[in-house]
Amino acid sequence: MALIQNSPIMHNTNCNLLQWLQRLRRYGPAAAAISLCMNVGCHAWQKSHEAAVSHFSSGEIEVSREALKKSQKAFHAEKNLLELEQGILDLASGDVKHAEGRFRTMRRELEHLEQPDVAEQTASMMTDSRAVAFSGRDFERRMVLNLALLTSILGNGQDSFAYTTQVTTAAADRKEALAAAASHSENSANIANIDKPADDVGRARISPASFSATASAGDPASMAGQSSTAVIVASPLDQPLALSAYLAAAVQSETPTRLEHTERALDDIGFWNPAFHRHNATASQGKFGTLCGRGNGTLHIIALVGKAPRWVSEPAEPTSAALLIADRIISITGKHTLPPTIAAVKIARPEPSPSVLPRGSLRCSVASAANSEPAAAPASTLIFSTAVDLNEVAMASYHEHRDEELAAAVARRVLKKGAIYVLKETQNIHRNSWVDLGVNVAGVVWEALEKPDTRSWRMLPARIDIAHTELPAGDWTTTLNLSSYGGAGSSQVVPVRIEDGRNTFVVCIIPEHRLTGHILVGGADRTTIPVK
Repeated sequence: MALIQNSPIMHNTNCNLLQWLQRLRRYGPAAAAISLCMNVGCHAWQKSHEAAVSHFSSGEIEVSREALKKSQKAFHAEKNLLELEQGILDLASGDVKHAEGRFRTMRRELEHLEQPDVAEQTASMMTDSRAVAFSGRDFERRMVLNLALLTSILGNGQDSFAYTTQVTTAAADRKEALAAAASHSENSANIANIDKPADDVGRARISPASFSATASAGDPASMAGQSSTAVIVASPLDQPLALSAYLAAAVQSETPTRLEHTERALDDIGFWNPAFHRHNATASQGKFGTLCGRGNGTLHIIALVGKAPRWVSEPAEPTSAALLIADRIISITGKHTLPPTIAAVKIARPEPSPSVLPRGSLRCSVASAANSEPAAAPASTLIFSTAVDLNEVAMASYHEHRDEELAAAVARRVLKKGAIYVLKETQNIHRNSWVDLGVNVAGVVWEALEKPDTRSWRMLPARIDIAHTELPAGDWTTTLNLSSYGGAGSSQVVPVRIEDGRNTFVVCIIPEHRLTGHILVGGADRTTIPVK
C-alpha cells in the first residue's frame, strides 16, 4: 500500500480527496445517504430519454421531442447524446436541413471529445465512467458521419462530396490499421514457429474469414509497408463502413470523371460487409448513376429499421472475487483495513431490441407512373439486403473493448481502496475503531454507487436495409408494403422521378412494426411524404 500512497495519481488528487474523505470520517452515513440521493437524481434524464424512445417507436415524433427537452435540462455530460437523438427526430419529421446541421456539428464535437480530458478522467476515476462527456462508441461515431452524408444527399447535396472524402479517409485509415494488425499477428506467428518442426511452420498463419484481401501493390498493406503475405480481414465492427462506401459510390457515380473512385467504393462495400455484397449481387437490378445504360438512372430504397441495442450493466464476478481476496489479505496483513468488495465490478454490454422488424417484412414494388393503376402490368419487386446490422456491430464492439473497459473499472476500484487507505493513514484512524468502521462503510457505499457507462444512441436504427434498381428516366410509382405479425399489413405509395445518370433516394423509418414520420425523397428528386 506504500506504493499506492506514493503513486503520482495519489499525489495529484491527494488534497481534494482528503478534504472530501475527511467529511466521511465525521459524517460517513450522512454523506453516503446524500450520494445515494444524487445517484438517484442522475436517473431523471434516463427516464425522460426512455420515454422519448418509446414515443418515437409509437410514431409520436413531437411528444418524443418534448421528452428529450426534459432530459436536456439534466446533465451536460449527456448533451451530445440527446442532440444525436434530436437529429433522428428531425429526420423522421422531414426536417432534413436541421438533421444535417445537427449531425455535422456532432461529427466535429465527438471528434474533439475523443481526446482525453484530464479533469474528466480524474472525475471518472473518483466516481464512475459516466462522469465523462458522451463521445459515442466507435461504431456510433461512424454512423454520425454516415447520417451526415445521407441527410446531405436528401437535402441540397452541397456537402456530399466533402462527406465522401471524409468517409473514404476513414475507410483508408481503418484498412491501414487492419493491415498493421495482420502483419503484426503474422510476424508474431512466424517468431513462435522458429523452433517448431518444418511440418508445423505456417499453421499459425492468419486464415481468411468470410472475406479477405491479400496485400498487393496499391492495397492498404503495401501502403503501410507491410508484408505482401499479410491477410486483411474486416470485422463485423466495420459494417458501418459498408454503408459509407455505398453512399460514396452513389455520389461519385454522378460525375463521369470519377468512375474510378466509384468502382473503388463499390469494391469496398464487399470488403466491409461481404454478406451484403454477396446478397446484393444476386438481387441487383442495375448500376449506379452514369454507370447505368444511356437514358437510365438509379432508384435507391433505404430502410432504417428498428432501434439500436440498449446497453445494460454486466457484473464481472471473477474480477470482483479476486478483488475481495486481495483486499481481505491486505486488511489482515496491513496496518489498516480496506472496505470489502461487496458490490461487483461492472461493465456495459449490448442487449438487442426485441421488437426489430424481421427481414423480409418490407417489400417494395416499382411501376411506371403511367401504368400505376391496379389493373396495370405487374410491377417489378425489389429485394432488400442488409448493409449494416448494428446488433452484430455492437456485439463486436463489446468484445473488442471488453478487456479495456474491465481494466478501467478495476483501476477505479483499486484507486478508491487506495484513497481510503491513505485517508486512514494521514488521519491516524485506529484499526477496528468505530471511525474505522464508518469509513469502511462509506467506502463500500462509494464503490456500490459505481455504474458502467450504458449511455447509447437508442434511436439509431438496428438495421439498415437497401434495395436499388436501374430505371429509365421519367416518373415512377414506388409502393412500400409492410407486413405485420398476424394482421393486415400497410402500404405507402411514393411517387419518384428518375433522371438520366442520376440517383434518386427514398428513405423510410421503421422503429418497430410500422412506418413512422415521413418518407424522404432526395437526390435527383426531392420531397417529403407524411406516412399515412
